Amino acid sequence: MKEKIHILHVSKSSGGVGTYTRRLVAALDKERYRFTVACLAEGCEQMAEDLSKLDGVTAIAIPMADGLDPFSDLSICFKLAKIIRSDKFDLIHAHTSKPGFFARLANIGTKIPVIYRPASFAFHENSPRLQAMVYAALERLAARYLTNKIVAVCNAERELARQYSVGTDDQFVVIHTGINIEPFDIVLDKDELRRGFGIPSGVYVVGTVARLSEQKAPEDFINAAALVHAHLPELHFLWVGDGPLEDKARALVSSLNLNDVFHFAGHQTEIPKMLKLMDCFVLSSHWEGFSIAVLEAMAAALPVVATRVTGTSEAIVDGETGLLVEIGDVNGLAVAIQKIIKTPGMLKAMSTAARSRAESEFPYSKMLSKVENLYSKVLV
Repeated sequence: MKEKIHILHVSKSSGGVGTYTRRLVAALDKERYRFTVACLAEGCEQMAEDLSKLDGVTAIAIPMADGLDPFSDLSICFKLAKIIRSDKFDLIHAHTSKPGFFARLANIGTKIPVIYRPASFAFHENSPRLQAMVYAALERLAARYLTNKIVAVCNAERELARQYSVGTDDQFVVIHTGINIEPFDIVLDKDELRRGFGIPSGVYVVGTVARLSEQKAPEDFINAAALVHAHLPELHFLWVGDGPLEDKARALVSSLNLNDVFHFAGHQTEIPKMLKLMDCFVLSSHWEGFSIAVLEAMAAALPVVATRVTGTSEAIVDGETGLLVEIGDVNGLAVAIQKIIKTPGMLKAMSTAARSRAESEFPYSKMLSKVENLYSKVLV
């Protein structure tokens, strides 16, 4: 019997990156591959527990702080080095800047090829200039000496790397994130589900699915909600997700007297069901790679109002499947939301177009095929 290809994934456990890695490992052919997954950062224990239930998957939890912690970070590198040398791996697939850098450092001295998927470079459009220059320098070194292939999640991410001279053209491959449409075809009683969150029947709901973190800019969404509320007091807002800024976000909602119309759903696992609660989706992020949440909203046939972060202009057709505004433009978010909600014909047309685009341009099968083709090329 032919020996299976053994791949080590090193990934953050939280947010879209954790979701991407979970889905990828679950979907890839277990007759052909076996996996070890090093799960880092917040939620690592839960991710490792979930993945370990899959046939052909071994998962290890490694707690990791968000910021720089030299002693902790050095310990993580040693742990990854030990894992890499504890078994025979054919390939390492590393995800995001910090885990990706640690994995490549830990792999020094082996001949195991490395695929690196930054998802969102640390020198993104909202990072301070000095910080961007330092991270870009580290990425250049790692790309030149420690990396075989780099997966950009969108063309804009590839262009950003080119601006900072990170990697070469022959190293990069662009693979847009894909979405499985089927889970979003669920039929449910929307009014009953809304009542569970204190949302009355017959009202429009504008919502998002995101961590309550600096990246997702919850204060922008909440402040935009206050502007919209002044003109459309019957409209309700829903934030699905938790995170370090939850207390601050709740306090802002209270200070703006939005408690009756702004709802926090907390962490939820059944995202298709939560999206069915909404009529319009908002991404207020200050930086992204290629947002899975936007693809999920499109699959759920929701028009999307989003900031012009990396990747959104490749997912959303401005004026057809949603509306794009500048990063940090609270008034722009509010105007776009009102435009869609006040124009039922636009809302319906964008809903249909968003679903159609998710089906035609971003099917999960297309992404999976490209990932497997990349594996084959690297393993030749």
